[in-house]
Amino acid sequence: MHGHPLRAISKICLIVALLGLTLPMTTASASAAILHRRTELLELSGTLFSGPERVDVTGSIRVTVITRSDPGGGSADITSQLVNTTGTGQTSGGRYRFVGADHNAVAYPPDPITPVAVFPTFLKIYPPGPVVPPNPIVPPNPVRPVRIRTAIAQDGSIDNITAEVFEVDENPNT
Repeated sequence: MHGHPLRAISKICLIVALLGLTLPMTTASASAAILHRRTELLELSGTLFSGPERVDVTGSIRVTVITRSDPGGGSADITSQLVNTTGTGQTSGGRYRFVGADHNAVAYPPDPITPVAVFPTFLKIYPPGPVVPPNPIVPPNPVRPVRIRTAIAQDGSIDNITAEVFEVDENPNT
């Protein structure tokens, strides 16, 4: 009969010790930021005014959105990369290449749903033939031909990532 009380006490001590180990971890993880991540490969097609002429642009863009949510709002890291994106000049018929990747960081308030828009910067290269380092024939020109939009919920979840070609001479803050 002596063995039963000792076993019971050792089990109770073991349970208390395990609770002591898990409680600080649950408290720490409850106060940590909530992370969400979403990646989309989106088709691009449209016309933009860039330099001396309008350019018909086609290709794709890979967009990754990572959000960090806290009770007072959060931040979104938006990384975009052009994939096989080219254009044809409407006046000259010249071929353009659009290349590059960009990163934008945006803060958002703790609203139920927050629309977010960014305008990444890429490079326009003309002509589209091979570019031989260190100097292409014509230096690449930075352009902002794409508007990326998404909606972020209060918990940081990401909804409906879209990308569109827009007119460069538009106000990029709309």
